[in-house]
Amino acid sequence: MATREDRRTGAETRAEILRVALRLFTERGYEGTSTRDISTALGITKSALYYHFPSKESIVTSLLTERRRELDDLVEWIRTQPASPDLVQRAALRWIDGATSERLDGMRLMHANGPVLRNLLDDGNDVRSHFERIVDALVAADATPADRLYVRMAFDTVGAALLSAQRTDASLEDILAAARRATLALTA
Repeated sequence: MATREDRRTGAETRAEILRVALRLFTERGYEGTSTRDISTALGITKSALYYHFPSKESIVTSLLTERRRELDDLVEWIRTQPASPDLVQRAALRWIDGATSERLDGMRLMHANGPVLRNLLDDGNDVRSHFERIVDALVAADATPADRLYVRMAFDTVGAALLSAQRTDASLEDILAAARRATLALTA
């Protein structure tokens, strides 16, 4: 009898592992989720999971690599834009408008498990360090600390909306609408 694993390609299995692991890490915490939990939720053996990811740490690294790639793409977009007074606003809105439920789950994961994940992935190449590249692309080299904070705040509206939405029935759309509204108010 064919298993669910038999019907998936390797890439599909890998993507499904990442999706399920992100959900479990977000719900239970990184330390509260085992590789057995992930394999059970997927209906695959632990050895099949280890074929795609040799460790729980490698799953998290892969999840964060995708977030860093999204940030790199935004930095490249910013660099192709002409300098203008509304560039911070346009870049922040582009970030918000491109948000997916997976990105929000990744943010929830980082909020809930930040210290553990920072220690685990202490390579100076974390998502927050990548985010600084966006700030660098949007402010002049001689920018004041207040100018840098302003740019961070324009982008952190999604994180603020996520935190504010805890223990509410706010949907993804509600969170993003609130973030968009806050960004527009900050950058007006």
